[in-house]
Amino acid sequence: MGILERIERGLDRGVTSVFSPGRGHIKPLDLAQGLKRECDDQIQVLDRTRTLAPNVYAVYLSSADHERFASWEDTLLEELERVIVEHAEKQSYMFVGAVSVSLQTDDEVRQGRFETESRTERGAVAPATGSARAGGTDPILEIDGQQYLLTGRVTVIGRGGDADIILDDTGVSRHHVELSSQGDGGVVATDLGSTNGTFVDGERISTPVRLGDRSLVTVGRTRMTVILPDRSTTADW
Repeated sequence: MGILERIERGLDRGVTSVFSPGRGHIKPLDLAQGLKRECDDQIQVLDRTRTLAPNVYAVYLSSADHERFASWEDTLLEELERVIVEHAEKQSYMFVGAVSVSLQTDDEVRQGRFETESRTERGAVAPATGSARAGGTDPILEIDGQQYLLTGRVTVIGRGGDADIILDDTGVSRHHVELSSQGDGGVVATDLGSTNGTFVDGERISTPVRLGDRSLVTVGRTRMTVILPDRSTTADW
């Protein structure tokens, strides 16, 4: 059960008390439902098997309503992003960038109401939803059961906060390895001068190496599997 459901059921009383008194107050699940509607309303059908959903969302609130969420805004945003990813998974939507949600103050919005907007913003990685796994054209990187679409030309992996994929692993350098997507759907791995090296299928690499489907890339204690797209579906869109 996610935190939004716990709040609605009154199990997280420290947060529930902020939203329970009076009528007309916006609840966390109201925001979640609004974002799912926004997602559905703004999809783009690319072809028979691929439906693109926006990945960047903004929620506009009155200053009073925004203030009521302020003490736990980061947690709320993480949960709303999870809701969107799970909704896209159920609907077989795909993304071309990481999903993000922000809360914005807009005093033209009446208290007790909110507005949403969204856009598609291509990034280096995106959550790999069912649609992407079934017939996508981008390579997929799997780390600890989590799958990422490599939607950008270059994806930098490391411990640094500016990496495209950030690993919480002390054996990983700030900028450890670069994965470059090739025009034919292939991927090339390049070690970025890391301290502990990059290993592909058990062999330490010193020069760029083209990866095969299901190649195992190891950095520090982290093992990553590269899944290449079906070559018959790699046409640009």
